[in-house]
Amino acid sequence: MKRLLNKSGLLLAAVPAFFSVSTLANDVRDIGLVAIEPNMEGLVKDLLKSQEIDLEILLSDSVPEQMIMQRSRVGITSKKWTDKEMARFDMRYGYRPTELMFTADVIAILANENNPATSISVAELIDVFGCSSDPKHPKWTPSSDTSDGESLDTHMLPFAIDHNLQGHTTFSSWVECGADGEYANTQFLADLPDLISKIEDEDAAIGYTVYSDQISDVKWLSVVDNLGVNYDLNKETILSGRYPLATVYYMYLNIPAHRKGFTEQEKFFVGLTLSEDHQGVLNQYGFISLPPEAIQRNKVRLSLEEPAIEGGYK
Repeated sequence: MKRLLNKSGLLLAAVPAFFSVSTLANDVRDIGLVAIEPNMEGLVKDLLKSQEIDLEILLSDSVPEQMIMQRSRVGITSKKWTDKEMARFDMRYGYRPTELMFTADVIAILANENNPATSISVAELIDVFGCSSDPKHPKWTPSSDTSDGESLDTHMLPFAIDHNLQGHTTFSSWVECGADGEYANTQFLADLPDLISKIEDEDAAIGYTVYSDQISDVKWLSVVDNLGVNYDLNKETILSGRYPLATVYYMYLNIPAHRKGFTEQEKFFVGLTLSEDHQGVLNQYGFISLPPEAIQRNKVRLSLEEPAIEGGYK
């Protein structure tokens, strides 16, 4: 089995600033396999590569099961552990896994600046971008939060970037064609500059793309969920799980309750949740870096700091 090796020392060197490390030699265990959901493979491999770390990855649709059965000591998953899974882990180890917020994948919806629309519903998105043997051609309608009811009296013109949904399983299931005889009206473009150019040129244009911390100066539409609640695109709505086109990912670590400090392997993974140094790699795959509030939450979870405010992300 491969061992986790850090050749650059860049991230690991920064992590001790957050820790008082006093790891006992007989308590140090190798991380072994890192259990992740299959759609996270490219991102996790590049995060490891960016720090010149060599570690085996276990792809699984049931990350909690891998950790409960001692196949992995670190897991990354979009599914928060259930009470039953927590209880099984506690029964085996005598303590609960440490849960940290890791990242989120996000789909953003773009529109032309001259378009009076400010929001769009999930149902409308499926209509305009969805696959079918007889695709719909929905028209722009007044946004629910627009008092004057103004809208473009024309059909939506859908655009997107080709092969832009790697890892975004939920949204891709809505818009990617699989069955014979199905097609969509979406015009696919080469890259983000092409997409933004199309959106700027066509008043009736609408587009989707993976959200990045680096994208600015574009008009994002808020999204109305299936209950009729309108959510803006920002990190607070994303990481709280309310923005309908986002999935939050959590990191779980098997850190013994009695042990003080962290192994070198644990420092690496914990360090991923305590800084924005890896923002570029995350953005490349359509994931976001954590804002200061989420980093603070992780520090509190690790008992590195006392809670500064009440509430926060759940």
